[in-house]
Amino acid sequence: MRTLALLAALIAPLAAAQEHPSDFLYSAPITADAGASHYRISLPVQAYRGAARRDLGDVRIFNATGEPVPYAFMQREVQPGPATMQALRFFPVYGDETKGLDATTVTVARNARGTVVNVSVNERPAPARRRLLGYLLDPGEVKSAKDALALDWDSTEGFSAHARVEGSDDLKQWRTIAANAPILSLQHAGASLERSRIELSGATARYLRLSLSGVPGSFKLKEVRLELRPELPQPTREWLALAGTRGKAGEWIFDTAGHFPVDRVRLHLPQLNTVAQIQLQTRERVDDNWRPLSSAIAYRLAGDVVNPDIATPLSAERYWMLKVDQKGGGFGAGEVKLEIGWLPHELVFAARGAPPFTLAYGNDKSKPGALAVRAVLPQRPDGEALVARAAQVGAISGSAEPPSLSEPLRYARHLAERRDLRKWALWAALVAGVLLLAWMAFRLLRDVGKQF
Repeated sequence: MRTLALLAALIAPLAAAQEHPSDFLYSAPITADAGASHYRISLPVQAYRGAARRDLGDVRIFNATGEPVPYAFMQREVQPGPATMQALRFFPVYGDETKGLDATTVTVARNARGTVVNVSVNERPAPARRRLLGYLLDPGEVKSAKDALALDWDSTEGFSAHARVEGSDDLKQWRTIAANAPILSLQHAGASLERSRIELSGATARYLRLSLSGVPGSFKLKEVRLELRPELPQPTREWLALAGTRGKAGEWIFDTAGHFPVDRVRLHLPQLNTVAQIQLQTRERVDDNWRPLSSAIAYRLAGDVVNPDIATPLSAERYWMLKVDQKGGGFGAGEVKLEIGWLPHELVFAARGAPPFTLAYGNDKSKPGALAVRAVLPQRPDGEALVARAAQVGAISGSAEPPSLSEPLRYARHLAERRDLRKWALWAALVAGVLLLAWMAFRLLRDVGKQF
């Protein structure tokens, strides 16, 4: 027993020693230009299947001498593009100044594209009360949110006035977007001050209506430009097609064989003109209960019309189930395929030590090793952020051969880290203990027998 305790005491510190690339099942070389202090990589598809930990805590970066180097998971940053300015067609609206715009019925003529080409007022007030009440603005069929209006005018007088902007989708019901927005044009002692921008706060109305109060009689609107909110570019996702197996009626089960951070799903339905209500469920192990994740309407119609990608809450669970409402026959005959989409993790690491560097993963004994981004990629003394240069992950290879008896220390550590060997060692110790007790009982009985 003392010998076993001594052996365990010797092995324990070896098991806790610094990790080496040979401790991991999978590795891949990292190709990078020389000379940078930091590099960044995207995790390959294989890492989500080969990593031993669901949280990717066993991912490591090693240098050429097998030393682990500091690394961190980076949050993907999507930079919006520049704002778009679009000139608008605008139409003056005249009416009875005592009644205002709300009491004025406007008739709009559109062309085949829906663009406004003519605006007329049904009521004709007396000439003495006829005034310019405002302008109807036609942004066209823009999908982006509307952030601001920029006005350009002519006026022989300075002024400080207010603008009101309303929005409508049908030219009948109007809602206020901006009320009492200041506009001004002032000159004094050779200096000028002008404000011509009206904030719209991301309005989505199809039509806009502009009215001005406090402008002088010489005011003439020359141009109206619309500032559209910049679109966020969609990051590039990785996609993986999965073939499913049928479960109960209306159920297909898919095994991702890994832990992918899925946030999009595509369906490939077997028959044209299919429309059905679906539900997506997930679980981590085959004996877990299914958990609802998302629901949607799936369809495939003639003319290659299919439902868009289905956005789902982020899920890294291994098993997925597609459940279809059987009303109307569900999907009909044929096989259903599922594609999962995800944004690969980005890693940044410090290029400490000699290259080449190696990505490794697949060690269920590893503890999470990632640091905070600022701990790996700090700011320069002048306040500027360090930049990590892009690098590429090469072909994935299997783990190296386990250490041999010619390296006793590494071999002992390797044995200590093998869960299955520890399990069998415990069983062996238990069996040995039982045999020892049996032998002692036999000796005792034999000695007792000799006395009689």
